[in-house]
Amino acid sequence: MNKISLSGTEKRILKELSISQYEDGMFDDLSRAELYVASNRLKGYGLIIAHYAEGNELVVAHISDEGQVYLKENPLLENPVSDNELKRLQIDELEYKKRIRKMEDVIRVWKLVSAIIGLIGVVGWLFFFLKNG
Repeated sequence: MNKISLSGTEKRILKELSISQYEDGMFDDLSRAELYVASNRLKGYGLIIAHYAEGNELVVAHISDEGQVYLKENPLLENPVSDNELKRLQIDELEYKKRIRKMEDVIRVWKLVSAIIGLIGVVGWLFFFLKNG
C-alpha cells in the first residue's frame, strides 16, 4: 500500500479512530469545518468510514479495514518523501562526501608535513649528537 500524505489533524483522527469509534466530544478542540475536511479526506482515501448530518456535522466514524492495514504497514504515519526532497537529500549527501574528501586531503598533507618536520628534527638531532659526541 502506498503512503499517503496526511496532515497532523488527519493523522490524529486516524489514530484515535483506530482505538475507538467516534463519540460526541471526541474532537472538541477541532472546529466543525476542520473535522469535516480532515475526516472527509480520510474517507476519500478509504481509511475511515464516516457519515455526516446536515451542515457537515460528523455523526458516525470508524476506521475501515483498509485504514487498519495502512496503520499496520505505516504505524508512525510517515508521509512519503517528494521527488524534490529526495533530490535535495541526494545533493546534500554528495556535498557532504565532497567536504569529507577535502578534509581527508588536508589530513594527508598535514601528516606529510608532520613526517617531514619530524625527519628533519631527527636528522638535526643526529647531526648535533655526532658533531658533539
